[in-house]
This record gives sequence, structure tokens and C-alpha cells, in this order.
Amino acid sequence: MRDLLPPEADARAWLSSRLIRCFGRWGYQRVTTPPFEVAEVIERGLDALDRRDLLRFVDPSTGEVALLRPDITPQIARIVATRLADRPAPHRLAYGASVVRQRRGRARRQRVLAQAGVECIGLAHVDADAEVVRLAASALDEVGLSKYRIELSFVALARDALDRVRPAARADVEAALLLKDAATLRSLVASEDASVARALVGAASLYGDPREVLPRARRVFGDEPALAELAQVVKRLDGLPLVVDLGEIRGMTYYTGTSFTLLADGPGEPVGSGGRYDGLMARFGAPSPATGFGIDLSNLEWALHAAGRPVTPPRDARFVVCGGSGERRERVAFDLRAAGHVAAVVPARGARPALDYARSWGYDAAVVCDARGAEVHRLSDGARKRLPRALASLGTWAR
Repeated sequence: MRDLLPPEADARAWLSSRLIRCFGRWGYQRVTTPPFEVAEVIERGLDALDRRDLLRFVDPSTGEVALLRPDITPQIARIVATRLADRPAPHRLAYGASVVRQRRGRARRQRVLAQAGVECIGLAHVDADAEVVRLAASALDEVGLSKYRIELSFVALARDALDRVRPAARADVEAALLLKDAATLRSLVASEDASVARALVGAASLYGDPREVLPRARRVFGDEPALAELAQVVKRLDGLPLVVDLGEIRGMTYYTGTSFTLLADGPGEPVGSGGRYDGLMARFGAPSPATGFGIDLSNLEWALHAAGRPVTPPRDARFVVCGGSGERRERVAFDLRAAGHVAAVVPARGARPALDYARSWGYDAAVVCDARGAEVHRLSDGARKRLPRALASLGTWAR
């Protein structure tokens, strides 16, 4: 957990708002959900393995066990199944919020993740799969991240083979598959059924350009309907920077169809991820196809910085106003604010302390009032781009 100070907090808020605005242009309407909820509701929407990361407490007003949300999707599933049940599908919903998870390892510290994302509930497979991937790409383009790649997966392919591995060997096989260690996999599955061994060893190398990987995948998995479905999604995403990873098994107890990961230089972790989760809505009594994604705002900021595009929200000129009588200071500040600028009145009586304050807090200039009017002291050449219109709003005050 960490605080966001000025101007980081402004940058984070601007980034989230840009993403939400992009989602809105695609018809995704924003919802907000509470930061904690009755444990039974959230746990219903999570995999068993996820429950080790939950932060529980007893709600003093009800005596019920509650959870700080580790994921927003179960809450949106609840909303769709209850409060929005009378509205026709598809439900296109967007969110911008934080989730809390435990870090693994000795420290077991809490981690707060700021996210923005969407859920598309009630739209048929291929149509929705292509839509959310294109929307994710559009969102990254919207905020200026032009170099990224989208890794498409279909975890059911490797999962089905893993389900046939002897229980005693399964953990080691999963670990080797995650590392794409074909040699170790070959040794571990040597005594398994030949079709299982072929699928798992083959999956470890099925990574790369879809045009090259999908034909090889058919030789490994045969005439699997999942491959035909994935090929349709790839076709609809023509022009995007795609790779296919059929050895991916993360989320294999959750995802039921095409899933994807957004990767870019910088953070060393995904910028975002998502996919199809058709089993979730049934847990809330409203079976329905569903897919979506979430973007990690911290990782996105990191990727933008690595790409030479740090988040710099546009803003009007910012002034510190000081000196003169209280009436004069307030009048100058009023005129600046009325023109849409930022004006903070400080008690400093001279230019030097006013400029020190302005420099520390990221203002563009200090306006020092006296009996004759107001003198503007600029802080940098960069400030000159924003000041002309602002100075015009001072009228006869400025000199």
C-alpha cells in the first residue's frame, strides 16, 4: 500500500477517467460497488485457490463476516443477476476502483491494486471475445501506449490434458508447463497416455504468430472445437499485435474460452488481462455468457513511462496569489478562478517566499499584489505556454 501525492494522484485520476471515457464510447456504462461485502457473495464468484488471498473481518453493525474485495467481477455478477435482471442483455458495464489482495511469501503484506475494466454479460462467444479485446487495445491507444502485444490463450486445451495426468504428478507437470520446459515435461509425462503426453509437450512450444501456431496446434490437439473458436477470434482481430500462447494455464479453473493478457515493456507484469468466464453467472442464479478484462493502472503508468509517454494531464495555469490587502488578493484570485484557472491565496508578503511556495507545490507563477496592481513572476519557460490567456483574465491588475 502507498499514498499518491500531488501530482501523482492527479495523473492516476486522469488516466482512469480517460479509460472510462473510452469504455463509454463502446457502450459500457460505469457502475460503482462497495469496497467490502458479505463474504458469501464474493466467495461465490472466486476460485478456491483465490480464497487464500482474502482479507476478512467481522462487520460490527451486522456481526457477519465481510471481505475487502479482491476482485470486482463477482460484485458486477451480483448486480446483473439482481438489480439489473430486468434489463435486456447484453449488459455492458465498466468500473474504475481498487481491490485488495494479500502478497504471497513471508511478508504477507497487503497490496492495493487500482483497476479500470469492463464486463460484457449476455453476448455470444466470438462476438464478445473480439469486442473486448479490441476495446482493450483501443483503451491502450487512447492513453498513448502504442507499443504492446496481446497474448491470446485458450486454457481449456491444456487443462483438459492436465485433468488426465496422474494426481501424484500433476503439480510438477503444471510447474513445468508454466515454465514452458518441454524437456522436463517430456520426462514427467513419459508414463502417461500418449495423447496426453503429446498435448502437454506440444502445448509448451505453441507460442507465437497465430498464422504459424494455429496450424501446428491442430497437429497437436487434433480437430478441437476450441481451436476453431480461437481462429475465429484471431480473424476478427486482424491488424492488432497478436501472439497466441496455448501453453498458458493461469486462470484455468476460471476461464472457459478465449482469454488474453496485455503486455508492454516496463512493469515486468501484465498491464491487463481478461477473458471468457461463462461459469460465473450461474453461481448467482443467472446463467449467461460473460467476458471482460481489467487494466492495472500502476502497471499501465509504468509502461507509459518506459515508452517515453509519462502521464501528464492537461491543465490550466496555476497561480499563487499573495501580497497587498486581503480584498486585493481575493479579487485577483476571483478573476483567475472565474476564467477557469487555479488560484491559491497564501500569506507570503513578498515575491521570494511566494515563489518558493509555488515552486514546491508545482504552480506556474506567483502573483504579488500591491497598491499599484499585481506583478506576475513566472517560474519557467514551460509556464509561458499556459500563461497568456490566464494573464489576460487579470485585465488591468497585471503589470
